[in-house]
Amino acid sequence: MMLGGLVSCFVTMVLGLLGVAFFIVTERKGLGMLQLRKGPNKVSFKALGQPISDGVKLLSKGWAIPASANKMLFIGAPGVCFIFAYILWLVFPSGNPSVFFEFSLLYFICVSCINVYGVLLVGWSCNSQYGLLGAMRAVAQSISYEVSMSTLLFCPLVYVGGFSLGLLRESGFSYGFIIMEVTLMWLISVLAETNRAPFDFVEGESELVSGYNVEFGGAGFALIALAEYSNIVFMSLLSVVVFFSGGLGFHVFGNVALGVMVFMVSFAIVWVRGAFPRFRYDKLMMVCWGIFLPLSLVLLVLCMSFGL
Repeated sequence: MMLGGLVSCFVTMVLGLLGVAFFIVTERKGLGMLQLRKGPNKVSFKALGQPISDGVKLLSKGWAIPASANKMLFIGAPGVCFIFAYILWLVFPSGNPSVFFEFSLLYFICVSCINVYGVLLVGWSCNSQYGLLGAMRAVAQSISYEVSMSTLLFCPLVYVGGFSLGLLRESGFSYGFIIMEVTLMWLISVLAETNRAPFDFVEGESELVSGYNVEFGGAGFALIALAEYSNIVFMSLLSVVVFFSGGLGFHVFGNVALGVMVFMVSFAIVWVRGAFPRFRYDKLMMVCWGIFLPLSLVLLVLCMSFGL
């Protein structure tokens, strides 16, 4: 039984890595369409071999360590980001889960809260002013939105009566259409959680020259990129399961429909990056503390009132 669980975990991680690698190419192609250019189109047919080419290139490059960096943390920090990103996939809501989590959403909240420590280590270990500023932004950003994001996540759980993603898939309601205000605020919070435009302050190419990962290249940059895009795909999956998957079940049609909706949400994140400029950093702070937090508390009380 233990061997079967380990094999299932390994298969889940490998499939997650492959999905993230091809999603990176999808984002590059999508941004190309949005910006009226071709995007990657040279490696194999329609750039389908681009993920393999990028991976071989990054892993074969040298890894330069700055002389002033904390060498142990500089080498280990990308691995910390990678591990925190991929242990989230253990709660993937399948019919035969690798590990059963009765409180899978509480597990997600715990891991997402400590995920910022990986970004902090990446930015601080390189001993660069740009990297440190990006890490400080990540910490302040995380403190600002995670309280309201967790409160919004509890709103549909009031109706379900549990913390399992499997219960949400088996429920007969898609709560995203019932509590649309919560869904809209959640999707905005997802952009902040994944550090994507217009809330990509930790990178801020026009201000911080790539921010927290400015000193990383080769395998270190590959691990950071895989962790970042894995968070995007997983948050898209979580958004679909929590708000739009009611009644899909675990049969073949339900799994296909779930995959299509996850792709749509992921591509919507790409579309937002291509359509909106980066906001000012203090604007996010003001929205999170002054608007999202009070509204999320009010909506949670209303959901509890109707749920009871």
